[in-house]
Formats: sequence, structure tokens, C-alpha cells
Amino acid sequence: MKKIQFLIIILILGSCSNLKYLNAFDGFKNKPYKVESTTYRVIDVDSLAKEEMAFKSIYFYDSKGRKFKSTGFKSDGSPSSGGWNYSYDKYGNETQITLYNKDSSINVQNNFKYNKFGQQIEREYISDGKKSITKNIYDRKNRIQKIIGEKNDGSFSEKAIQRYDKQWRKIELISYETQSKQKSRIEFFYDEKGNENQSKWYNSENNLYEYYNSTYNFNNDRIRIEKYRIRNGKSKLISDTKTEYKYDEKGNCIEERLIFNGKASWITKYKYVF
Repeated sequence: MKKIQFLIIILILGSCSNLKYLNAFDGFKNKPYKVESTTYRVIDVDSLAKEEMAFKSIYFYDSKGRKFKSTGFKSDGSPSSGGWNYSYDKYGNETQITLYNKDSSINVQNNFKYNKFGQQIEREYISDGKKSITKNIYDRKNRIQKIIGEKNDGSFSEKAIQRYDKQWRKIELISYETQSKQKSRIEFFYDEKGNENQSKWYNSENNLYEYYNSTYNFNNDRIRIEKYRIRNGKSKLISDTKTEYKYDEKGNCIEERLIFNGKASWITKYKYVF
């Protein structure tokens, strides 16, 4: 009898969810079960800045931190769709995301598969009766990911090679126009805290034509992106985007202000229910 009870306990424990690959509560602190974000467009009215609501999103989480539903609203307050539903496996991997129309019919469905390391190996996208599949093949020894996309009829859609460092941070992404012709290449670099602080963009001839520099605050939130373009061997600053944050006492962002080339353009405000 004791042996049978022991086996039952082992089976129960083995089937329990450890959610080791879940980004619980999408990184929000203090386990909120509801997060509301409202984005405003900043416009000039009689030389004064005015906030005009653009859209709103509401996210719902279960006690484990899994987002199970989200809804969106237009500027007039009406629903933008029938909402999103999310499903997971026992390890916390997101296995399905479904977007519904207002009449509860399915608009878009994404299905995902993963390997034992929590890396996505397949994405199936279904919309309007058409299906496309993106497969990811990993060489874990050399930290290389091959991305292959197929259209509904099985024809070529995309191909890319992504390389990672020892911490599995992306360091290079090569995209191809065909099975062998390079379309673009991007290199990624990181600061001492692991934040991506620079990316360099190359064209099909492998010539550097753009690069981005990023700066982060104490909370590891990106506060500045500088975009440079290369012309005749010289770099020129094209845009300078800054983000200002306000946090609550728990460390959650309550306001995010986007400043483009010195002028506030978008503001997002967050509300939390715990």
C-alpha cells in the first residue's frame, strides 16, 4: 500500500506545473491581476500641449502570473475587437494566442511549439482560412538558430540565421531574400548589465548603413534611442527618441512619456489592481 501511495505522489508531483519558462505577470511587480494601459497622443492646441486618448488595453492575469485575457478599446471607448485569449503548457510556455472578432468568431490564431529548453521551435499563424508556418531549428552547441518560414501553399516565405552568445543573447541576425541571397544583417551589442545598447544594420552588400545607440536607467528601462545613418563614410544623427518614466512605490511604471526629437509625442499611463 505504501509503495502504491508513493507512486501516486510521484505521478502527481511529476504532472504539476513548475512554469519555469513563464515571464510571470509580464514582469510587473507585486502580482497584479489586472493592468490597464491608456495611450494618449500629444497634440498642439493654441500652442499648448493637449493629451488626446488614442487607445486603451486591459490585461488580466491568474494567480500564477499567466496572462489569460486582454481587451482593447478605441479612442471613443468602443471595443477594437473581441479580445485576445492566451493558453500555456505546464512549463509556462505560451502555446496559443487567439484574437476574436466582436461577434466572437476567430480573427487570428497563433499556435506555438517548444523544445525542452523552452525555445520556440514552431509558430503556426492562421487567418482568413490561410495558414503560414515558421520553424526554428536550434544548434545549441554553436548557439545558432535557423528560421524558416513557409506560406500557405508551402512556398518560401522567409529565411534567417540568428546567432547567440554564451548567455543566449542575440548577437547577429542575417535575413535572406531567397534561400541564399542576403537581404540584411544586424549586429547586437550589450552593456555590463546585459541591456542591448547598440545595433548595427548592414545591407545586402554587407555595408553598414545605420546604427542605433541606446541608454537605460536604474530600472533597466530604455530611456534614449539615437538613430544614425551612414553616408559617404560619415554618420549623421537622424532621430533622437527619449522616454521618461514614473514609477509607483512597488517599482511598476505608472507613466511613460515618449519624446521624439525634443517634443513629447505619446504618453502611456498605467493602472494596477492587486
